[in-house]
Amino acid sequence: MERAGAAPAASRRYRARRALVAGALAAAALVATACSSGPSAGTPPIPEFPGPGAAPVTSAPPPRNSILPTECDQVLASDQVPNYLGLPLGSVRVSALRDVPAPSVGRLERVTCNYTSLGGPGAPPANTLLLKMLTSGYTDPQAAAAQSRVNRDAQASAGVPAQPVPLGAAEAVYYPDPDGPVLVVVYGRVTASFTLSPDRPIPMDQAQPVLVDLALRALPVLVPQSGS
Repeated sequence: MERAGAAPAASRRYRARRALVAGALAAAALVATACSSGPSAGTPPIPEFPGPGAAPVTSAPPPRNSILPTECDQVLASDQVPNYLGLPLGSVRVSALRDVPAPSVGRLERVTCNYTSLGGPGAPPANTLLLKMLTSGYTDPQAAAAQSRVNRDAQASAGVPAQPVPLGAAEAVYYPDPDGPVLVVVYGRVTASFTLSPDRPIPMDQAQPVLVDLALRALPVLVPQSGS
């Protein structure tokens, strides 16, 4: 009788252990699933720029009276551009050209920043244009987006394909133009284009990530404090 009663008890203990093991495996699977659903540790997340009307971030530049910064060095400092382009320090200078408004297309401001080489060891010849940054401020986001579409159509008619690039809340398009790769960004009522020299200092196959990096550095300064 004692031997017969031991079997059911052992069976109950066996079933209990199986239930505990199954529960532990299910919990482990749930944790693994939750971890795998997050971003890869080796892939940085795409920045999420605030949308129109959002509160300015604490690192935003101080308020200004103009839509665009008044100095190119406020957007991309010429003493830092060599780092971004892989050139010797002190090998780049910047000059600015402020354009007149264009009311017919809603453009209120436009500033062209030309970053050129000072020459020297390891740098392109003096006065070589390395990077052109063209920034524009419009009456409203609709006018900025409309002008961006005009530029896209012009590139398409020249046979240069548009390649959309994810850039948070901004709209960005990359053009692998043989005359110089271009990244065009529209964010609120501000547009910015970044153009590299066609053959120096960045090879064409590395141009897009370099231009994206430049845009990410410039946008927090370019976008007005109101985020519009």
